[in-house]
Amino acid sequence: MARIHVLSEHAANQIAAGEVVERPASIVKELVENALDAGARAVTVELSGGGRDLVRVTDDGSGMSPEDAALAFERHATSKLADEHGLAEIATLGFRGEALPSIASVARVALVTAERGALEGTRLELEGGRLTKREPAGAAPGTRLEVRDLFFNTPARRKFLKKTETETTHALEAVVRLALAHPEVAFVVKDDARVVWQATPGAGVDGERARVAAALGREIDKHLVRVDYRLGTFHLTGWAAAPTYSAGSARELYTYVNRRFVRDRGLLHAVSRAFADRLAHGRYGAAVLHLDVPLGAVDVNVHPQKLEVRFADARGAYDVTFGGLSRALGTVTSAGPHSVQNVQGVHDVQDVQDVQSPDDDARRARVAEAVARYQPRPDGPRGPYAPQPPRPEQRELLPASPGAARYFARLVYLGQLDRTYLLCEGDGGLVMVDQHAAHEHLRYRELTEAAAPRDSQRLLAPLTLDLAPARALALLAHTEQLAALGFEIEDYGGGTLAVAAIPATLARRDLHDLFAELAADLPEHGRASAADAARHAVLATVACHSSVRAGDLLQPDEARALLSRLDVADSDARCPHGRPVCVELGFTELEKQFGRDYASPRRPIA
Repeated sequence: MARIHVLSEHAANQIAAGEVVERPASIVKELVENALDAGARAVTVELSGGGRDLVRVTDDGSGMSPEDAALAFERHATSKLADEHGLAEIATLGFRGEALPSIASVARVALVTAERGALEGTRLELEGGRLTKREPAGAAPGTRLEVRDLFFNTPARRKFLKKTETETTHALEAVVRLALAHPEVAFVVKDDARVVWQATPGAGVDGERARVAAALGREIDKHLVRVDYRLGTFHLTGWAAAPTYSAGSARELYTYVNRRFVRDRGLLHAVSRAFADRLAHGRYGAAVLHLDVPLGAVDVNVHPQKLEVRFADARGAYDVTFGGLSRALGTVTSAGPHSVQNVQGVHDVQDVQDVQSPDDDARRARVAEAVARYQPRPDGPRGPYAPQPPRPEQRELLPASPGAARYFARLVYLGQLDRTYLLCEGDGGLVMVDQHAAHEHLRYRELTEAAAPRDSQRLLAPLTLDLAPARALALLAHTEQLAALGFEIEDYGGGTLAVAAIPATLARRDLHDLFAELAADLPEHGRASAADAARHAVLATVACHSSVRAGDLLQPDEARALLSRLDVADSDARCPHGRPVCVELGFTELEKQFGRDYASPRRPIA
């Protein structure tokens, strides 16, 4: 058996770095947290090479004495915790005392710091965790910490970093998360000397609202409602977007506990539940929520990156979050019903006007645009609409044997369930078609064959979009892929983009959601397949936004046209996001559910 021995301090620091330093964004988070804990009122973050070449954080906080500056790079040295008893009531953002030595062990670090009122400051330089220089230096009050050549001594870890644009986006998001909790602090983020985001300080409720708009995009400001709710020792404050605004993912939900950003499952479930009956299927709310609890009632040291917490009263935390957000959202007009439990079919004569929401006019217009591609076929058995004849370049998409492959056109359409599913009778039983997945599958196939710059349509006047800064940065990193598909965008700075041209098949009103979703998805693709993955993401998102959606009311002829058009696909087809187009519930299963022990007489589907 191998003998137990104590690792060297350098090896121990590199192991700790595996927890603390995942990517440049981890360094940004740690250094900005230190700046905030030092009482900074202005923080500047500078990046180069996505942070792999340089992360520089400058603050005007309290600074350090020469003695404290040296101790800051010792393991378990901290000014934020005196002993183990303080673990129960941690009020600062950082406290473990291993971030700086861990960072220094895998990079080249330079620290310049000075206390307020000091005649001179201190400069330290470290390489791979070893101190190489210590000297007096002229310095303004505060601290400047530079981290260069991340993972220079661990190349295996460096090669796992993603492309520059992706790492920059993650680093910017790390700043935004902290800035949302500190509206009283000014922030500037630079990427290769270019300002990519800045937020001016503000006080009180107005300052909080302005910071939310700066972080999530100015367009959200007119939709914001105030959240302020107390329950026992819990106090929930913040801002939420009314149901008139929604997002394509949950990335615009920010939850904080005692000003610490967390992704607590219980809190997120409470938020999702509060939004659930107010938004259309597949849409998400946006909110920045701050939960204040007594320090001793929450344990923040249960996750390496401090993203999870443990409450002494988890139920109370859930109830105040759900109750507070529900009450705030209840003060505004709902977006209307999107889940009317009614089957609209050829035998259903119920008037649906009583269940239509205020935005039904827009929805009907969108459906009309989506189904406008279906050309009339007066002699067809399925109503006045039918699929367009394929262009020559698309004929290879048709089944080789149409007679055997006419699965969808052979279905007998029964009606629409929940404005989402087309119910049909097939040879084998009940067939349920997801109208959005089906149309999205078709649109994706068309776009992959036809998408080209010639499909671009210039707008009479550029459309301005105010996006969250990290989202705008992600889009600008993929302008080449976007241009190839018919988009023309320009950077106005600070998260503002100008859209001058769009694919001809895309509705103008869908642009904000489309770009927000693209920006959320594009940074996740790795280097090797970045071009193909980005193209797929763009086409899938365009297909999604130019298709009939869940919640759209389809007339019987429109539903039948969609089914007929689907015969270019197999019965096991999926949408570009991987969801099945249809699900079949066979007669055998139906008979089992109804307790039949004999087969029903059946006729073949015409």
